[in-house]
Amino acid sequence: MEIIEGKQQKLLLEHTFDIGKFQFYTNMVVGEFYEGVHVTFENAIEPINMAHELYRNNEPLVYVSHRLHSYSMDPMGYRKTVSMFPNFLGFAIVSTNKYRRMLVSLEKIFIHRPTAVFYELNEAFDWAEEVLEANKTDHHKL
Repeated sequence: MEIIEGKQQKLLLEHTFDIGKFQFYTNMVVGEFYEGVHVTFENAIEPINMAHELYRNNEPLVYVSHRLHSYSMDPMGYRKTVSMFPNFLGFAIVSTNKYRRMLVSLEKIFIHRPTAVFYELNEAFDWAEEVLEANKTDHHKL
């Protein structure tokens, strides 16, 4: 799994679970699920709990789904996961596969956060940093 550090993002932890590999950055999580996995809230609870432990509910957070492999997902798990993270600001998908890119319109129904699709991981990082920066600016205006 490629490590990309942005202007504001430093790698804190990299961990391998039964369902895939995850990188936890300052305010970003990059997930890469394994080929053929069916992802549910229940089998994704370990990386979800790790993210919850690292970021709590006060650190702004963007999730990047690095979709190198083909896998299926139960979209109902999105609602449960998003509700656990009131600090969740955005969702980026990185994929070159046309079909996986088209699924984003369905996923948006369950996520209700800014969502973007990219061909390259570094593009997703740039977008995520923009989302995080905009959040800082919005909070300073209050």
